[in-house]
Formats: sequence, C-alpha cells, structure tokens
Amino acid sequence: MKGHGSRRGFTLIELLVVIAIIAILIALLVPAVQKVREAAARTQCTNNLKQIGIAVHAINDDFKVLPSLASTDGWTPTTYSAQPFRGNNWTLLAWLLPYIEQANLQKQMTRGGSPPGLYCGGQYMVAVNTYLCPSDDTTTINGLSQTTYGGANGFAVSNYAANYLVFGNPNGFDDPSCIQGAAEIPRTFRDGTSNTIMFTEVYGSCGSSGGPGFAAASLWADSTLPWRPVFCHNTQSKNVNPGYAPCLMFQIKPIEFTTCDPSRAQSPHTDGINALLGDGSVRFLNPGISVTTWGIACDPRDGNPLPPDW
Repeated sequence: MKGHGSRRGFTLIELLVVIAIIAILIALLVPAVQKVREAAARTQCTNNLKQIGIAVHAINDDFKVLPSLASTDGWTPTTYSAQPFRGNNWTLLAWLLPYIEQANLQKQMTRGGSPPGLYCGGQYMVAVNTYLCPSDDTTTINGLSQTTYGGANGFAVSNYAANYLVFGNPNGFDDPSCIQGAAEIPRTFRDGTSNTIMFTEVYGSCGSSGGPGFAAASLWADSTLPWRPVFCHNTQSKNVNPGYAPCLMFQIKPIEFTTCDPSRAQSPHTDGINALLGDGSVRFLNPGISVTTWGIACDPRDGNPLPPDW
C-alpha cells in the first residue's frame, strides 16, 4: 500500500501574514462598529426627547398649564407654581412620569415637603430609561451619577434638561420664585412653539475641578442646587436669576470632570446636540450655529426671528 505523505503546516511567515491580515480587518471593522453603535445610541436619545415632548403636551392638555421647573430644593414644597402643582417638592420630570409610562413610580413618591414628604419624593435613586441617553459616558451602568459630591452618586440622572426661560419664571425676584414657572402651550410661547427650545441634552455628571468630589450633576428628581435638571440658568451652582439673560452656548463632548461647565448644556455626541422644540419635534443642532442663534431659540418671547444658520 502506498503510504500517506505528512501534512504540511503553516510556516512562521504565513502565520504572521494571517495575523497581520486579521489585525488590519479588525482595525477597519472596529471604527465601523463604533459608528453603528453611536448612530443607534443617538437615535435612542432622539426618541427619548420625542417621548418627553409628547408627555409635556399631554400634561398641558390635561391641566391647561405646565408644572414648574423645580421646587426651591428637595425638601421645600412649591408655592409659586400653578395651583395643580403646588405643595410638592418635585421637579418637572417627576410630574411627567405618568405620561412616559411611569405612573407606578410616581405613585411611590411621597407628596408634600418636609414634613411630611421624603426628600425629592423619596424615589430619587430609581433610574428612568426615558431620561437616559445611552451616548452619555458620565452616567453609571445603573443610571446613577458619578459625582460623589453631596452623595449625588446615589441619585439617578437625567440626560435631558428643561429650559429655565420656558419652565421657570424669569419675571420673579429671587431663586425660589424664579424657578417656579407656570408656562402654558401655546400662550407663553410667544415666538411660536416651533421656534423655541424646551429641552436639550446634558451630562449626568459635570464639573471642572478635575474629579467627582466637587462637581454638579443632572438628577431627574432633585430640585436642590447644583443637581437640578436645567439649562439656560447660566450659573455654575444652577441657581436661577431674574430676567431673560441670553442662554450660554452648549458644549460638545467636554471632559466629564475637567472641562465640563455646569452653567451650560452638554452634548455627548461629536457633531451636534439634540433639542426638543415646543411643537414636540426634535432637531439636531450643528455646533456651527452662532451663540446669537442659540440664544434666540432658547428665549420663548424675545420676538427675534431665527437667523439663517438655524
């Protein structure tokens, strides 16, 4: 019988060539996969904002007025907001819970201030998926803030903040009165709902001190400084001041605890920021728009037409 010849294996050079080809393919594939993931994450962020927009219009239809942006702090009940929303230490986002299929969560929240209610309603540690943008790297996998200052790392974040100039009361005389607005759609949107930004994106954790030990955060349930889910406040501590000061320009992918400015909105995307308009539509704004255009779009009653770069 004719014997079988021995099978020839890979030479070292051939093996190195195969490894090199695999490395090249991985190098080409990884960026593509990352782009697909980011596109999917951005789509989810956009869809969340659309859900918030639907919720805002639904609660306005039910009560003919909108909740205030926040109470004075996590202990103190509202006193200046519209009558249906007075007497609770809740944020606007807490009031929207039944309209984003989170009615049971709101039912678990205590009402009133201290006494008898718990801090921020008592459910501040529960993450709400609709309030989380998967593109944000400053939030833990459990939806909590990474800011350790004030124990904020035990609180669930919101990657969407409400416009102070819309939901607050800039005609007030101090923070307690200014933070508690009573907006109505369409009455208080004098420039038109399609020309006014209601919500935009923010980081869950934000600061410039170099670490999480002294930084701000955006927490869906917390009305206390500097945790409020707000933008257009223009201050590091997130307190609000009387008057319609031009909204500070948003940031694109700042470094979480190094270059992030709590007085501004922040985008986790590389090429722009999502913004929810008063008519419920979502617009992805290019970072090339001017500071003036951003300011006009954030002010609901200045009477200025939006410039061409909008």
